Amino acid sequence: MKIILVCLALLGATYAYPHLPIEEVEKRCLVDKPEVSQGVAYVSDSDCAYYWQCDFAYTVLKNVTLKKCPIGTMWAKIGVLPHPPQPGEEPVVCVNCAQQPDPECHVQYPQGSEQCPNATTPGPTTTEKPRPLGPKICRLEPQNMVFQEIVGEISEVWYWGANETFSCGHLIFNFKKCECEAAPEFPARWNFDVNLNSYKNRLYAANEPVGTVGLSVIEPGCAEFNGTGGLQIPYFKNMRPRKSWVTAVVFNRDPPQNATILYECITIFIYDNDWVKASVVVQNPLGGEETLTVSVHAPGGGYILVIVIWDGKTLTLAVFAGGNLYVNSVTVSNVDYPWSIVCLPAQPLFVGYVPWPFDDDPALPGSYSGNICLLFFTDKRYDNPDAIKADILLDYVGPPFG
Repeated sequence: MKIILVCLALLGATYAYPHLPIEEVEKRCLVDKPEVSQGVAYVSDSDCAYYWQCDFAYTVLKNVTLKKCPIGTMWAKIGVLPHPPQPGEEPVVCVNCAQQPDPECHVQYPQGSEQCPNATTPGPTTTEKPRPLGPKICRLEPQNMVFQEIVGEISEVWYWGANETFSCGHLIFNFKKCECEAAPEFPARWNFDVNLNSYKNRLYAANEPVGTVGLSVIEPGCAEFNGTGGLQIPYFKNMRPRKSWVTAVVFNRDPPQNATILYECITIFIYDNDWVKASVVVQNPLGGEETLTVSVHAPGGGYILVIVIWDGKTLTLAVFAGGNLYVNSVTVSNVDYPWSIVCLPAQPLFVGYVPWPFDDDPALPGSYSGNICLLFFTDKRYDNPDAIKADILLDYVGPPFG
């Protein structure tokens, strides 16, 4: 039986307005957020000063947590925003009380109330000494709240009004908006320098079977695959169709082998004769599907960078190997309208292996043995493979490649 844990951070407080029943919150998390399989999503509460955080792990709803917006702000219900985000991608939208677009919320918390006080500067509440501060600073109006950057921090800032550290928790403080917000969804990257999850642990990767993948002690910034299993990335379960998508992987081919690098949704195979093959399933607006496959012969030792680019009509495979760039592409049969990459329902992306029962198919290569030092995914459009490589190198920590 699935157990939903409810965490009330403000337990014991007196609320001016009744909150949503737990059953309704669970329903909104599960029904209104069909594309969330990993991470968090947010739903509004009946009290405009609060919102609910839905925590998902491997498609299972683990927790629903009641959270409160900072004083001087209210939750902006997704339905009243001029450009609502896609399901499951809602940031924490606690906006200035004066900017809250819902008239009902202004009835609950008029200007001058405890949640939406008049513009006054609160007196200091602590004697905490500020840590080294950076040049970024912003003022939240009309509350007259001033926040300044703390060097080396992205989720904590210095709040001058109360002379104390203000924390955004797992969120990031945006100095342009002067508020906490969710981190951008893309690029999603695995650098394999801390653990097997993506950067900042935003996307989870499961080791299947356990013990078949671990951080390399010989090549820092790489994950070592032993050839008997790999990783699963649940994010790709029911991922919505993508008209623009880039996948990039850095790995070695020593020893030469026929092996699976990625399987399902985006598939990459390598062969012991230096050939690299990529394939995707794409769908047009009428529901028609095509499987596109493209290959390149890319000789060269050491670590290589493989990039798979989808632009809505053409699948391009680019391989940086041995100091050279090898490129090939294939285009859909009908270019009158854009096509989208589609992933199989409830199917994660498999890294380094083909799962049972498909692993017995002689037409498919076996599990990968070696080091994978980067996984990179984004919906950004680029002019060419060199531009993608430049973005990758900005935060790359593994061994040289290509």
